[in-house]
Amino acid sequence: MSVTVTKDGPYFSSGSISFSQLRQNFKETTSGSVSAAELIRDTNVNNENPIVPDSSENTSISSGSNLKLSQFRNSIKRYYATQSGTDIEFRCGRFDGTRGIDWSGGGVNGPDGSNGGTSGNITKNVQKKVIINGTCGSLYRLEAAVQLAPITPVYNVSFEIYGEVYGAGGFGGYESRGYPYGNQSGQDGGMAINVQYDNGGNISPVYIGPNAKVWGGGGGGEQGQNGERGSTGTCVQDYTVQACGQTPNCSSGGSIISQWSGNCCESYSVGFPPKERCGKWLQYATCRITQGSNPPTQGIGGRGGNGIGYSQSRTNGENGSTGTCPSCPGGFYLSGGSCATNGKKGGDGGDWGQDGGETTGNATRGRGGAAIAGSSYRVYGYVNSTTLKGAYNA
Repeated sequence: MSVTVTKDGPYFSSGSISFSQLRQNFKETTSGSVSAAELIRDTNVNNENPIVPDSSENTSISSGSNLKLSQFRNSIKRYYATQSGTDIEFRCGRFDGTRGIDWSGGGVNGPDGSNGGTSGNITKNVQKKVIINGTCGSLYRLEAAVQLAPITPVYNVSFEIYGEVYGAGGFGGYESRGYPYGNQSGQDGGMAINVQYDNGGNISPVYIGPNAKVWGGGGGGEQGQNGERGSTGTCVQDYTVQACGQTPNCSSGGSIISQWSGNCCESYSVGFPPKERCGKWLQYATCRITQGSNPPTQGIGGRGGNGIGYSQSRTNGENGSTGTCPSCPGGFYLSGGSCATNGKKGGDGGDWGQDGGETTGNATRGRGGAAIAGSSYRVYGYVNSTTLKGAYNA
């Protein structure tokens, strides 16, 4: 994880403390006045722009009537967490030792750590700016590349995006078994940024820089329509048998379907001079063996293409497989049945933030991933089709 936490402050580590310095540091203006009432520590977690914020460094500053200038020793105004390099599924919640942001600097057991208490800066109204200068990506479509969706509420967080944030792409749909399993839908693309958390009503501003890329992953293409299943037929084998003076047997199996008589097969002599008489006639029969045919193979709809995403290329949908006809073993001929038909081509994978391709199958295409998702943010800055690809709330 490539993140550096800095802050505006600490102020007044040594030396005198004046009202003019307090005005400049906390009201952030060099003109006008500042009153003692304005310098009381603000503990309202819903105040997005406190003059003197509540933070772990500012706990000595009075939030009531006993304000003293000496209480501002080593005080701060706000925090910055600056990301650089490359991070996978960059999380902005509690620090767990590998992911999350340790605003207080106490490690995993500190107040902003996953094993710590609830007194850290995450739970306070001090402004916390997350600055993305590098690249953030996601390998899993259900995880945003940058995410603020912790269990513990995080108050007064804002984002500044100058780098690149890429959601994961959805895989194309594919189910190889055909009937009765049907077609497979394409997967939805992943979110680039997810700001969804219980923050007591705070709205997180998200500033988009002029060269930023906040791109949701492409949706996976729908699997192509499966071919018609076809039907089995009957395999038939006819053969002829014969017997002298009696009905022949179907020695190789099957049953007689027709009979007729032929030449004399046994004769005798009568009278003098002797004359030939036929004693037995050759009997013929046609035997028929029937059995079920090999079933036809249903053509399976082609695999849908993958949507583009971080570490995943966009692909086109594949052609479906070829359907076959019912068939019989050697020596048999087919009666009845019908051929299966070919599977159709799968839908193409979606580009950044775009839906995957749709087909005539009974599944659905994957939806394009959101550029920014959630319900607790507002977007401003260089908001256009180049910096943002995918849905977001304007």
